Amino acid sequence: MNSRHRDTRIHHRPGTPAGRRGAAHALIASMLIAFGMTIAFSIDFAYMQLVRTELRTATDAAAKAGAENLARTRDPDQAVAAAVQFASLNKVGGRDFQIRPSDVILGQAVAGQNGQWTFNPGMSPYNAVQVQSKVGGSGVFSQVELFFKSLTGRDGFSTSAKATAGRQDIEICLCLDRSQSMILRSDSNTYPSGNPLLYPRSYYPSTALQYDHSPPHPSLSRWSALRDAITVFLDEAGAAQSPPRTSLVTWSSATRQSYYPRLSSTDYTCDIPLPNASTFTWSSNRTAVADRMTALSAGPLIGNTKLSEGIDEAVRVLTGSNSLVQSNKVIILFTDGLWANCRHPEDAARDAASAGVVIHCVSMLTGSQTVLRNIASITGGSYNEATNAEQLRTTFRNLARTVSIVLTE
Repeated sequence: MNSRHRDTRIHHRPGTPAGRRGAAHALIASMLIAFGMTIAFSIDFAYMQLVRTELRTATDAAAKAGAENLARTRDPDQAVAAAVQFASLNKVGGRDFQIRPSDVILGQAVAGQNGQWTFNPGMSPYNAVQVQSKVGGSGVFSQVELFFKSLTGRDGFSTSAKATAGRQDIEICLCLDRSQSMILRSDSNTYPSGNPLLYPRSYYPSTALQYDHSPPHPSLSRWSALRDAITVFLDEAGAAQSPPRTSLVTWSSATRQSYYPRLSSTDYTCDIPLPNASTFTWSSNRTAVADRMTALSAGPLIGNTKLSEGIDEAVRVLTGSNSLVQSNKVIILFTDGLWANCRHPEDAARDAASAGVVIHCVSMLTGSQTVLRNIASITGGSYNEATNAEQLRTTFRNLARTVSIVLTE
């Protein structure tokens, strides 16, 4: 009788296979929860880093825009408005960023003997703009919501950034390609027709050689487009409160013409040295550069594109005896061709960066040039493309306005 009433239920002990399976399921479930929490934290942390980067970019852009406007207009109200406007052109956390006019502070940035800058808010005459940006908190831009706030326990993310930009003393070297291709049209790879400066056809066995050995067309060639763009640059730079001391280096390659006028060229030429700071006047500096461009326009352009030779000479000019330690050193590098017969230009760029020189690159009718992009990236400069004379003038106008604006904080 007792055997018929025995307890037939199965009890799983932890040590049995079934018991181990149950414990494993619980462990896996807890690990999945922990793994999910880790992923959630990782995604939100990465997003917060992205927001910080976007905020830094927006803040830097706003400070630079305000400083550029201040240097150009000398109007504090316009400078503040420009900073606010440019901040709104950037996105932070997927939204158009915003700052208040009160987040923009004008003052004076002063360089110390150690190369560090000090910003004195409210000190006039103003030469710098500081932008204090906020996400959340007391900022006009609300905090950024996180993806996994229900898991992480954080409703949103707040952060802040600060950037100061000002117009600083600057030394510029215009580093210009004077190779033979600069005689071609400014909008194509053909010779300009009707060139009044062509030497007599009887001097040459072919029309192509006549063009190659004659001065460039005074209005339709790439060289004339560059000459006009340099004039625009000089006019724009001269409108600033403190025009930059400007030097000129031109380059191609060492060669000699086979026919009249049988000229020789060098790899590079320092056409206009960097003016001495103690005797510098903008009017004389501007005239010297403009006159040299005109003189070069009157003769043939020959040689190949030894680009790194031009960079190296420009660096020597900007680090020579007339250079000031605390000045910002900038090369504006122009070419219409691909480099050849010289060391790799990126090596020259690394040497320039080591010397504290920034290179802004301008290409014309070459398409996107990876080497020029890399040169700009290595040195902290910009890369600009132009496909015609008007775009080239616009590029040099913009460079004249912005090269002297630097972040000091």
